[in-house]
Amino acid sequence: MATQDDGIAIILANRHYIYQLLQHIFGIEPNRELLDIATNQHTQEALELMLDEENCDLNTYLALLTKLRLALSADPDPTLDKLTSEYTSLMIGPHKLPAPPWESVYVTKERALFQESTLKVRRTYLNYQFLPANYPHEADDHLAFELDFMAHLAKLTLERFDQQKIDEVKKLLDDQKAFLQDHLLVWIGDFAEDMQKSKTHHFYPQMAALTKQFLEADDLALDELMDLF
Repeated sequence: MATQDDGIAIILANRHYIYQLLQHIFGIEPNRELLDIATNQHTQEALELMLDEENCDLNTYLALLTKLRLALSADPDPTLDKLTSEYTSLMIGPHKLPAPPWESVYVTKERALFQESTLKVRRTYLNYQFLPANYPHEADDHLAFELDFMAHLAKLTLERFDQQKIDEVKKLLDDQKAFLQDHLLVWIGDFAEDMQKSKTHHFYPQMAALTKQFLEADDLALDELMDLF
């Protein structure tokens, strides 16, 4: 039992780690500390644990992270400038974004912000007393906020598992499964596809594709975890 519990704890910890990392990748402008974390050995090992190589071209992402780590070591300032420029053009503007990072854009005919889908996300957040950092100035269904919510629930799950509060663990796993199915997985595929229309592919289009594959893998991982309780 101890061995199984250790394995479960490792999976739960890695889920939290990757969700938190992806939230920062899409939620803040790139900086050296974030990129050091994104390209370190721990991140590569976490991805290897969570992603199925048969369904994900994992080696491509690992090669990109290695290439980025070497570029940051050899030419840190120009590399960071490129990534900052790419982040700004893809996530902020001022020009039209090829892939607007809000759920409501993809799930409504109006392709507009602050729609009913946004309110549904907000109500789900409030079930866990969770409010995005920029509330109410940024729409609640921004990709970074939804990933942050999943990171929050993943952290709670790990804490409740460590405390052996199994009923709460089950509820948290079920709620994460529902949020993936009802929200993130509904639009992440279209978002990742649109990100490939970017004129630059230094980092963020690849990370959007990786996020899609991680969310799909996590959906399966949640099924496996729920079967254990």
